[in-house]
Amino acid sequence: MFSYKSRYCVAAAMAAMAALTGHVEARDIDLQSIGYFQFSPLPPTLVGQTDTLLLSDSPEYVGPVGGTLSAGTINGNGRIYFYHVNEMDQPHKIAIVLENQTAYPNTVHVMRQLKSVATPDYFAAGRDLSRKDLEQPLNESPNARPLYSLSIPPQGRKLIFSDLEQTPVYQDALFTGIVDIKTEAPVFARVMMLPMGMDAVDASYWAKNLPIDEIQLRGTYTGSKRNMEVTTPFDSALGGAFVEIGNDREDMFINGVDEMQNKAFVRDRGNYGVSYTLKIPTKGNEPFRLYFNPLGGPYSGSFTVKALHQQGARRGQTDTRTYHIGGADGISALGDGTILDSRLMGNYNAGDLLTLNFMPAGASNLPIRFLLIPESLANPQKHQTIAVNVPKDVKDSLGHPTQGTTQIPVGPIGGKDSNKGTVDTTKSTLTPSKQAENIAHEETKKLSDKAAAEAKKEAQLKKSKEAEETLARKKAEEAKLAAEKAEMARKAAEAKHAEIERKMAEKAEADRKAAEIKAAQEAQAAKEKAALEAKKAEEMRQAEEAKRIEAARKAELERQAEEARKAEEVRKAELARIEAARRAEAERVEAARKAEAARIAAEERRLEEERRIEAARVEAARKAEEARKAAEAKARFEAQRAAEKAALEAKRAEEERLAAEAKRAEEVRKAEEARIEAARKAEQARLAEEARKAEQERLAAERAEAERQAAEARRIAEERYQAHLEAERKAEAARQQALAQAEIERKAKERAEAIQRVKEQQENARRRAELARQQIEAERKAAQAAKTGPSFNELDDIHEDTPNVTIPNAVSIDELTKPRPTASQNTRRRDQRQPQVPQNQQYVQVNPMPTAPVAPLASQNEQQNEEQNPPRIYPLG
Repeated sequence: MFSYKSRYCVAAAMAAMAALTGHVEARDIDLQSIGYFQFSPLPPTLVGQTDTLLLSDSPEYVGPVGGTLSAGTINGNGRIYFYHVNEMDQPHKIAIVLENQTAYPNTVHVMRQLKSVATPDYFAAGRDLSRKDLEQPLNESPNARPLYSLSIPPQGRKLIFSDLEQTPVYQDALFTGIVDIKTEAPVFARVMMLPMGMDAVDASYWAKNLPIDEIQLRGTYTGSKRNMEVTTPFDSALGGAFVEIGNDREDMFINGVDEMQNKAFVRDRGNYGVSYTLKIPTKGNEPFRLYFNPLGGPYSGSFTVKALHQQGARRGQTDTRTYHIGGADGISALGDGTILDSRLMGNYNAGDLLTLNFMPAGASNLPIRFLLIPESLANPQKHQTIAVNVPKDVKDSLGHPTQGTTQIPVGPIGGKDSNKGTVDTTKSTLTPSKQAENIAHEETKKLSDKAAAEAKKEAQLKKSKEAEETLARKKAEEAKLAAEKAEMARKAAEAKHAEIERKMAEKAEADRKAAEIKAAQEAQAAKEKAALEAKKAEEMRQAEEAKRIEAARKAELERQAEEARKAEEVRKAELARIEAARRAEAERVEAARKAEAARIAAEERRLEEERRIEAARVEAARKAEEARKAAEAKARFEAQRAAEKAALEAKRAEEERLAAEAKRAEEVRKAEEARIEAARKAEQARLAEEARKAEQERLAAERAEAERQAAEARRIAEERYQAHLEAERKAEAARQQALAQAEIERKAKERAEAIQRVKEQQENARRRAELARQQIEAERKAAQAAKTGPSFNELDDIHEDTPNVTIPNAVSIDELTKPRPTASQNTRRRDQRQPQVPQNQQYVQVNPMPTAPVAPLASQNEQQNEEQNPPRIYPLG
C-alpha cells in the first residue's frame, strides 16, 4: 500500500496540480460551480471501537525469500487482515497458523473468511475485497453460527483458512484478505508467505521473521469495528455540508504494538482493516443528495447506505443500497489528481437517518468526504426519484446483487419531458426480478449516457471557448482598423473644419466691426468665462487622471503583494517537503541501524553456539579416549592377575572395548550432526544477509525513482507556473488594450462635447450679431424718417420757448445724416451666416481643449438687453 497510502496528506498539492493539468474528470456534479469550498463541515464523533485487529501489511513487498510477515495475540473477537505483493519468481501462498501457548485446550470459531483476486492491478484487488466485505457481512449476533470450529491442544498449532493453500500468488501480484475469529482463550496468530506445497504448520516452527518496512503497517490493534456518529444534524435549508473520514483529526488513526519487535509502538495510518459504521442524522424540508468525494487521492471501493425514513408515509421503513466506486463504472479509481471528483450515492428526504457501512479499500487513499447537497443547489430543476422494491436475490446488469429498495432518478418535474424515464408497472407482465434487472439496465445506461454527454459538453465548451477567442481577436483587429479609419476621418474633418473656421472667422470679424462695443464686450466676457470654465474642466480632468493613476498604482501594489504571498506559499510547501524527506531519511537510517545491531547480535549468538558445540565435541572425545585407555589397562591387569581366566576376561575386555568404541562413534556422529546444523544456520544467516542487502538495494532504487519523479514533478510545476505567468501577461496586455480603447472612446466623446460647445458658442454669436443688425436697421429707419420729416430749423422754431433739454445718448445731425450701409450690404443670406455642417462631421473636434458649454441666451435675457439698449428714435416735433 506504500505507493498510494502514504500520500493521503498531499491532497492540497494534488488539487493545485489538477488545476494545471488536463485531468480526465469523473464528476457527477460540478462542485466548484455550487460553492464546494464554502460547504459546512459536520465533524463525526467516535462512539465506540471494539475487537482486536491483527494487521499484516509490512513488508508489503515480499522477497527475495518468504517467511513470517506478521504475528500477534488475539483474545476473544478478532480479525486478521493481510495485504501483500509477491516479488519472488516462483508462486507462493499465504498461510495463517494459530498457536495455543496456554496449558489448556483452546477452541477457536472461524466466523468469516474473505479473499480477493490475486492480480497485479492493486485497485482491482482492493475494491474486490471491499465489495465482498459488504456482500458477505459479518453476523454479529450472539447466536451467530461459525463457518467451522477447531480445538487446539496445549502448546499446539493449527492451520486456518485452508482455502489459501490452493490460491497461488504469482510474481508482482497483490493478494489481500480477511479472517474473523472468536476465541475462548488467547491464541498467537502468524501470517506467513511460503512456497506452494510446503507444510505451513511445520514451517511455522522454523520460518524466519521478516523485518518491518518503512510504512510500518503491521501489529496488533484494538478497534477492528468502529462506530461513529455526526452529532449535529444536517439541515437541508442551510446549504451544502460534508463529513470527512480518515483525516487523523476527528477520525483518529488507531494505535497498536508490533509483537515481533518487542511490542514496539505502531499506527494504522489509514485505519485499513477497520469496519466503519457512520450515522448522519438530517432535518429540514428540502430533499438532498449524497455524494462520495475522494480527498486524498485515487479511491476504488464499495459503500452501503441505509436510509431510515422518519417522516411521511414511509416512516419507520429502511432503504438499503450498495454503491461501487471504480471498475464497472469505466474508471480504475476516482479522484486521481483532483479533489473535485464525485459520485452520486442516492437521493434522500430531509429527516432521513443515513447509516453508512464500509471498510477503507486497499490500495486506495484517505481522507474521503461524504457530501450532502440540497436538491435546489444540486439541480434547480428538482429531479424526482422513484422507489422500486427489488428482491434481495436479484442481480443488476453488472452481476452484483441488489439490496432492498432501489432509488432511480426519472427526470425533471413539471417539464415537457417529465414523462420520460418513468416506469409503468401497471401493465407489465414481467416478473419483479426481470423488472429490477430492466431498471438496473436503464440506470446504468443513463449513467453512461450522462458521462458521454458531460464529455461532449466539455468538448463543446472547449470549442466554443476557442471560437470566442478567435472572435475576440477578430474584433480586436476590427477595432484597430476602425480606430485607424477614425483617425484618418478626424484629420480630414479637422482640415475641413479649419477651412470652415477660417470663413467663420472672417464673417465674425465683419460682424464684430459692424456690432456695437457692448456686443464686443459681451463676447469678450463670454470668452473669458469659457476660458475659466475650460481651465476648471482641465483641472478636473487632471484630478481624474491622478485618481486613475493612483488606482492603477494601488492595483499594481496589490498584484505584487499577491505574487509575493504565492511565492511564500510555494517556499513553505518546499520547506515542508524537505523536512518530510529529512524525517523519512532519519527514520530509514535508524531502522537500518537497528537491523544492523540485530544482525551483529545474531552473529555473536551463532559464534557462541559454535564454540559451545566444539567444546562439547572435544570433551566427549577426551572422555572416550580416557575410557578406552582405562579399559585396556584393566584388561592387562586382569590378564596378569588371573591367567586361568584369561580367555574369559579377554572376551569380556573385548566386549567392553567394542561398547566403548561404539559409544565414541555415537558421540562423534552427534558432534558431526551439531556441526552440520551450525553450518546450516550459518548458511541461513548468509541468505538473510543477502536478502537484507537486496532489500536495501531495492529501497535505494525506489528512493532514486522517487527523487526522479519529484524532480520531474518540480520541472512540470515550473513549466506550468511559467505558462501561468505568460497567461497573466497576455491578460494584462489585453486589459491595457481595453483601457486604451476606452481612453480612445473617452477622448472621442470629449471631442464630440467640445464640438457641441463650439456650435452653441457659434449660435450665441449669431444671435448677438442678429440683435446688432436689428438695432442698426432700426437706427437706419429712424434716420430715413428724419430725412423725410420737417427741417431742423423748423424743429428749432417749434422749441424756442422750451428750455434746453439734454437727450441722453443723443447723436449729432451729421451723425444721423451720414450715409449708412444698408442691411443687404453688410449681411449675408441665412444659409451663409449658418453654414450647415454635414451629419458625419457634427462631432469632429475643433479644439482639443475642452471648454465649458455656454448657455444660449434666454428670451428674458434678450428682453433685458432690448430694455437696456432701446433703438435710438428721436421725436419729430
